[in-house]
Amino acid sequence: MQTAGGALFIFLLVLFVLYLAALVWVYADAQTNSPHSAVLWTLVVFFGGFLGLLLYLLIGRGGTGGRAGRQTQF
Repeated sequence: MQTAGGALFIFLLVLFVLYLAALVWVYADAQTNSPHSAVLWTLVVFFGGFLGLLLYLLIGRGGTGGRAGRQTQF
């Protein structure tokens, strides 16, 4: 029984670390790739979890897939 509890603890710890890493990444990425506030997007991910991260990836990066501010010249 202790082995299952230890495995669950490790699993939850890994999820928590990934969650914190996602928050840090969203803040850093939003500072360079989003026309909106980086703090706002970090709060969206903090309170929205996976759905907030998905929203950031779909609409928070300026709708350009990470190419905000870059234009192709012909």
